[in-house]
Amino acid sequence: MENLKLRILSSREEGNSVCYLCEGTLEDYVKSIPDRYREYDIQRGIVKNNFYLERLTNTILNKQYIPSIVLVSDNPLENQNGYLNIINYKILDGLQRSYRMKMVYNAYILYLEKTQNNKKTEIESKTKFKLLKELKGELEEAQTDISYLWSIIEFYRKKEVDKTVFKDFIQWFEVWDNLDKNEQINKMLLLNAGHKSMDMKHQLELLFLNIISDEYLNDFIRSKEISATYFYKHKNVGDIHLSHIISALITFDKGEPILLNQKFLQELHENIDIELEQVKVFFLDDNLEIFIDFLKKLDELIHQQYNDIGLQWIGRESVLIGMFASFGKYFKSKFDSDINSLKVCFDDILGKLGVNLQNFKIDEFNEAKENVNIAKVNIGDLFKYSTYYFFCQLLMNDRENNNWKTIFKMSKSEIKNECN
Repeated sequence: MENLKLRILSSREEGNSVCYLCEGTLEDYVKSIPDRYREYDIQRGIVKNNFYLERLTNTILNKQYIPSIVLVSDNPLENQNGYLNIINYKILDGLQRSYRMKMVYNAYILYLEKTQNNKKTEIESKTKFKLLKELKGELEEAQTDISYLWSIIEFYRKKEVDKTVFKDFIQWFEVWDNLDKNEQINKMLLLNAGHKSMDMKHQLELLFLNIISDEYLNDFIRSKEISATYFYKHKNVGDIHLSHIISALITFDKGEPILLNQKFLQELHENIDIELEQVKVFFLDDNLEIFIDFLKKLDELIHQQYNDIGLQWIGRESVLIGMFASFGKYFKSKFDSDINSLKVCFDDILGKLGVNLQNFKIDEFNEAKENVNIAKVNIGDLFKYSTYYFFCQLLMNDRENNNWKTIFKMSKSEIKNECN
């Protein structure tokens, strides 16, 4: 990895931060991309199979415009005679483009190696499948893919090879200096506001990253790594999805189920300071440890009683929201929301759940849901309010036997009335 040297075109101040508009060669940029560039915690994962992004090979080879890439410097920057020398940085916007730029560059270097000494015709005479078979090891070592190499071969099939395309390609950059984590998150959300593929779970995680210590982030599975759908189907004992625990703790604070949709996220973002002030106490290390410990113990109990079917059940965000809504109501009712009683509360809840595991009847829950007409019912809401009702009755009213088929037929208003 090399330092990135960019020429400053303009700059503007924003509070204590400075944004530099710069230009540099694509080759310098690709060579400077940090080895762990995909691990930036506020970035989403790589989006695969995007038709427009996959056309980036031809865009580069034709030296056509690519939108500016937004970087955040990890080190203080200085204007050195009109240039910036950036030692370490993170990609705030442009991860998808950067990932493919790197893949194209690596394939381009491999192509130049394979076509030197007048061997261009030789590589062009082979099929894509044969090249993949012959060059599989070299492609892996070069950290690229046959599709990028094949696009380059096709592009230059009837053209003379441009050996300086990356050196001559001028790319624009916006480079932020002294931008704090909270502002990085806000700008990430703004930059991605029009991106259809930005997952709601990832947006939710971004809003709360700033109040979760790095030490505890490692305890969670992120939405950019594993989708919520895949998670619940493959959950193991002790696995916790970050977006799930955030939703659960918001619900715990409110004492009733929340509807996690775009409108909710927009309102959450607009009132983020107020919302964070309300729930941030639950994200303090000691309290977060209580929640994590509780969830892991609950996993063990449910797995002992119901095996993998139980883990898939509790791995659903809608089920967890319903459970934690009832836990929050119980916390307010019995412990007057005293944060110092949080551990006692969850020990109490775990005890009650432990002696009533057989009454969860998860098999019956699954049977009941098979008879639901999903064209007429919001299945997520159904699961949230049904589990909310079930655990409210169990914790608040000591009603141990509940029939899922009957609960599924109850309306939201009926459930709210009975749980109040």
